Amino acid sequence: MLFAIRPALEQSKVFDGLNRFLRELMMAALEGRAFDPGALPVGLHAAVDGNQATRDLATALREVLVGLEQERKTALIRELLLDREPCNFLTDRALAVPVIPDGVFSPLKQLSVHLFGRTAKLVGVEACCGECINDHCSRFRAAAAPGNGNVCCVCGTEYLAQVRAGVVENEQWRGPYDHLLAKDEYPLFGVHPGNLLPICHTCNSKSKLAKDLLHKDGQRRLSFSPWTECALPAEVVVTIDDADVFPRVVVHLLGGSVDRQDKLDTWNEVYQIKNRIEGEFLALREKVAEDVTSDSEAEFMADLERRAQAKSGACRVSPFNYWRARVYCSVYAMDQASREALRLAIRQSSPPAQALENLFFN
Repeated sequence: MLFAIRPALEQSKVFDGLNRFLRELMMAALEGRAFDPGALPVGLHAAVDGNQATRDLATALREVLVGLEQERKTALIRELLLDREPCNFLTDRALAVPVIPDGVFSPLKQLSVHLFGRTAKLVGVEACCGECINDHCSRFRAAAAPGNGNVCCVCGTEYLAQVRAGVVENEQWRGPYDHLLAKDEYPLFGVHPGNLLPICHTCNSKSKLAKDLLHKDGQRRLSFSPWTECALPAEVVVTIDDADVFPRVVVHLLGGSVDRQDKLDTWNEVYQIKNRIEGEFLALREKVAEDVTSDSEAEFMADLERRAQAKSGACRVSPFNYWRARVYCSVYAMDQASREALRLAIRQSSPPAQALENLFFN
């Protein structure tokens, strides 16, 4: 996690309602009683039950739960009553993950996946919950607090979704939700709002894919809880390696404790932070030249400082602003001879004024 999520940012009302539905369905079946809609938004049970596909999957899960041995029923009831936040498992490797009986896992997964991908979009469900998924995404990516900005909080390199002029807010494109605990592996949390984080397409569909935040090579590991934690500025160290002919950006993730290092390593391994940032700035000369070109060393230093401050202040506004700020600070801190060589290379590669005039004014 690169950017802390602002604490007053409310989670999805639709997924909160569906999570309550799923848990009450399971509790009612395990306790041998009728479904009690009292803990759900008014009308939500009827809206969900009125959808044939959802009702069939819910019935299949209920039948399997009813048929369990009492010992297994008791264990599942105990787990459901704990009602633990999924992110608790990310920050405590000693916290045992709920065990779902083999016969329950498949129907639970099928219903959980269906609730997330289909039921959540039903008009009746949206009406009962008081918002649609797009409404939540709009609240999440709003620039003003408690919104978190439209730049991905995991990587800082990409918009959650591009904004289109002339399109009402809740019809704008939206980025994907990341299941922090994958719904295919942990279906009990498939529609838990605390398990669903809006992130960018690259983080979700290119970097993370099916990677597990809880386990690697059969071993439990720690991860950042995105609703309460993020990497600290001092833990993200950006330097310039100028040992070769072409200087290159190097990102170091350095935790002050074993647990913090484990979280940083998981963040990096799952979302490929180092590779993506170092890859973006392989053409360091050209990247710096986009913002800073100066005729003298003094002007170059002043421009680097000014640009770093501006990018840092707008890190939630545009992709890579955070990383550009860090890179410009690192260039500022370079050995004087290496920095001057970079400045001269930038000046030599800058397009002549005539070329710019032909591009924009003809």
